[in-house]
Amino acid sequence: MSDIFASIISRLAGLGFFNFLTFLLALTLVYALLRQRKIFGENVLINGIVAFSIAFFIFAYPVITGISLVAPVTTFFSQAFVFILVFFIGFLLASFFYPNFPEVLAGFFKSRNTLLSIIGLSLTLFITSGLVGVIYTTTVSPKGQPAAPTENVLLIAGLIIAVVVLLIAGSIGREQ
Repeated sequence: MSDIFASIISRLAGLGFFNFLTFLLALTLVYALLRQRKIFGENVLINGIVAFSIAFFIFAYPVITGISLVAPVTTFFSQAFVFILVFFIGFLLASFFYPNFPEVLAGFFKSRNTLLSIIGLSLTLFITSGLVGVIYTTTVSPKGQPAAPTENVLLIAGLIIAVVVLLIAGSIGREQ
C-alpha cells in the first residue's frame, strides 16, 4: 500500500495548490517589504494592491513561460531548512562549551565576514536549488523546462563555497 501522504500531495499538486502557495509566499514577502520600507507610505491599501499585483504576476509566470516554480522553490526551502537545522544543532552544542554563548554569538554576527558567508550560502542555495535554472532558461528559451545544473554552474557553486570557507577560516584565525 502506498503512503497516504504521497497520494494527498499528488492530488494537491494536480489541483495546482502548490502554485497557489507560491502566490501566497510572494504576496506575504512583498507586502512585508513594502510595509517595512514604506516605499508607498503608510497606506495599507496601496501596499496591499501593489503586493497583490506583483504576486499575481508571479502566479501567472508558470502559465506564461511554461516553467514551474514549485520544484525549485520547494528544493530551496528544503535545503535552507536543512542548513538552519544544522546551525541550530551547532548552536546548541556550542552553548554547552561557552557559558555566555549569546554574547559570543552576538559578537560573531557583527563581523563583516559573517555577512559575506551568509550571502555566499544564500547564493549557493539559490544555485543548487535550481532557481538559477529558472532565470537562465527564461533568457534562453521561454518554453523549456530548467535543466540540471551544468558544469559552469557547479564550478561557480564550488567557488562560492570555497570563498565562504576561506572567509570563515580567516575570521576565526584573526580572533585567536
